[in-house]
Amino acid sequence: MPEERNPHTFSRKIGLWLSRLPAPKWLYPLYLPRQLYLKEYEVAAKRVPPALSGLRIAYASDMHYGGYLDEQRVSALAEKLNALHADIIILGGDYGENNENSLEFWRLIPDLHARLAVCAVMGNHDLKSGPAQPLLKEMRRRGVTPLVNKALRLTRNGVHFAVCATDDLYLGHPDFEKTARQASGQAYVIYAPHSPDALKFAYALSEKPFFDLAICGHTHGGQVALFGVGLATSSRQGFRYGNRYRTGMLRERGVHVIVSNGVGTTWLPLRLGVEPQYHLITLKHTEKEP
Repeated sequence: MPEERNPHTFSRKIGLWLSRLPAPKWLYPLYLPRQLYLKEYEVAAKRVPPALSGLRIAYASDMHYGGYLDEQRVSALAEKLNALHADIIILGGDYGENNENSLEFWRLIPDLHARLAVCAVMGNHDLKSGPAQPLLKEMRRRGVTPLVNKALRLTRNGVHFAVCATDDLYLGHPDFEKTARQASGQAYVIYAPHSPDALKFAYALSEKPFFDLAICGHTHGGQVALFGVGLATSSRQGFRYGNRYRTGMLRERGVHVIVSNGVGTTWLPLRLGVEPQYHLITLKHTEKEP
């Protein structure tokens, strides 16, 4: 009896073959994933304390190191993040295609430098096929603070604020109440779960969100989008809210939410209408809401 073909293995073989092809600009769906663009956001709000105005956050997510993203591009990403001279660097999860690739990513990435802290959260691919502890241990060895149901409290110009994240929503053990409790009492809270789907549960804790700014990845912007509409989404909320959490910055419930297209790709090394991104996010205090 012939062996049943595994569609994941089959698509992986196709993807590896595509990733080895030359990618001139005229092969745009292959060319685009091999680029990386800086996308900047200014978060202007009255709730940003004046002492935090000008705070710079560098963010990158969904590297998916492995067959589609090599060591050279990992090094290039670190160089670009360091060149932003940020106060905080946040890496948003899915460092490799699986736990083994993610561990290798953290062993080879050059040192990251920020004025206040370098933080990292866990994504679903980081928890595939292996335990989290070796990966978390490697992050700490590299001077990076893992945010797993944890809030890191920081101080700038005498004002206390926090950067926090819950564990991955789907393969981890997220504890929203614990994370919110650790972040309480701070003048400003940045919440960085891997997936925007976590917002549903974070909002459910109280009428007023426990955070002021959420930064997420996971969706890849859909990887393929036509006329601003993603053909697919890895965000389960996307099936309910359409493209609301696909990509970009929005404001809801009095807070800002940013969703990144991410750096790498999954399934196939293709992008169309969705550029790979890393980010510089700058906080700005304003008396008049935009």
